[in-house]
Amino acid sequence: MDSEEQKDIEIIKTWLTTQPHLPEVSDIDVLRFLHSNYYDVEETKVTIENFYTMRTRFRDLFRNPDLLCDELQNAMAIADFTPLPQATPEGYKVVIFRLADTDPSHFSQKNLLRFFSICMQQFLKEDGMAKGHVTINDMTGFSLGHMKRLSLFPTKNYMTFIQEAAPIRLKGMHMVNIVPFVDKVMTLVKPLMKRELYEMVHLHQHKESLFPFVPQECLPAEYGGKAGTFKELRDNFYAKLLANRENYIRYELENRVDDSKRPAQRGWFSMFRR
Repeated sequence: MDSEEQKDIEIIKTWLTTQPHLPEVSDIDVLRFLHSNYYDVEETKVTIENFYTMRTRFRDLFRNPDLLCDELQNAMAIADFTPLPQATPEGYKVVIFRLADTDPSHFSQKNLLRFFSICMQQFLKEDGMAKGHVTINDMTGFSLGHMKRLSLFPTKNYMTFIQEAAPIRLKGMHMVNIVPFVDKVMTLVKPLMKRELYEMVHLHQHKESLFPFVPQECLPAEYGGKAGTFKELRDNFYAKLLANRENYIRYELENRVDDSKRPAQRGWFSMFRR
C-alpha cells in the first residue's frame, strides 16, 4: 500500500465517522472500494453508501446466506460457478457460469441470485484488487423453460447492485454458446443496463470467438484450456465457500445500515452511484 492509497483510506475513514448509519468498514474493504472506483474519493463514498444500503434493502439477494439451507443447496446443485485461476494478459480475473442441471423444473432464479451474491463476495475478497473483472455465461442447456422462470424484479435488483454498489471493475460480459432466443433474454436485461455496461456485452455462438478476449489456455478443459475441468474448479471453489459458511452468515448480520441513525439529507437522497 503506497502513501497515496493510505491517504485516501484515511479520507474515507474520516468521512465514515460522520455516517453513523453505516457499519464499521475495514481498511482493506475501503481499499477495495477505492480501487473499484479508480481512487476517486467522492465516487467511492457513493459506492460504499450504495453497497451497504442495498445489502440491507435487497432482501431477495442477501437474506439468509447459509449455504446449508435448502434454497442455496438447490442453487449449488444446479449451477457451475467458478473463478478461473489464471488472469488474462491484461490482468483481468475471470468468473464463469453454466447450468450443471438443465432441467427447468429445478431452476430457481431467486435461489441462484442469492448464491451468486455469495460467490461474488468470495471472488472479490480474493481478486477485488485485480486490474479488471470479466464474466462468462455459458448458455449450454438454457431453454425456453428456464426463460419462463425469469422475472424482472430480482433481475433489476441484481443488475442495480452490480452496477451501482459492487466493488468491481467490470471489463467484459460474455455469453457463450448462445441460444436462438437470446434476443428475448437481452430484451429483459437491456433496459436495466447502463450504456457503458451494455457495450461490454459480447455474444458468442461458439466458444472459439471468446478466445480473443479470454485466451483458451485460461479456460476450463471443456474449452480446450488448461484451468482444469469444470468439476475440478467447481468442487474446489464450493469447498472454499462451505469452509467460509459461518463468515457469510456473520457478515450479513454485521453489515447492514441502521436507518434510524442516518444523517438528515437535504432534498432527494439517491441510492445510486452518480
